[in-house]
Amino acid sequence: MTRGFPKKGKHSVGVARQYCGQLGKQDNCRVAVSLSIRTAKASLPVAYDLYLPESWALDGEKRKKTGVPEEIEFRTKPLIAMEQIHEALLAGVPRAPVLADAAYGNDGKFREALDSLGAC
Repeated sequence: MTRGFPKKGKHSVGVARQYCGQLGKQDNCRVAVSLSIRTAKASLPVAYDLYLPESWALDGEKRKKTGVPEEIEFRTKPLIAMEQIHEALLAGVPRAPVLADAAYGNDGKFREALDSLGAC
């Protein structure tokens, strides 16, 4: 799941003009990718990562000014989601259907990676 957080300024880590689901349009916001598990009675987030846009990842001055560690690299939202799913499976979270935004479904590599998880 992707969640956008509208921001007025542009100095908070990860703020960029990008699609913000909360607003239903592109605007300044920060975006997080999360993974939740669900039962018949509850939903529980098990992973949550701030998406660092490529413009931020490549801007050494911004990174230094805001304290973004050097080891943090640009990762696409589908890649972050796949890493979260993989880690959850390694931790023993039971396999279940994956629900995601349409952008994830349009990503062939994401769909292929989901298919391959049977071997994890």
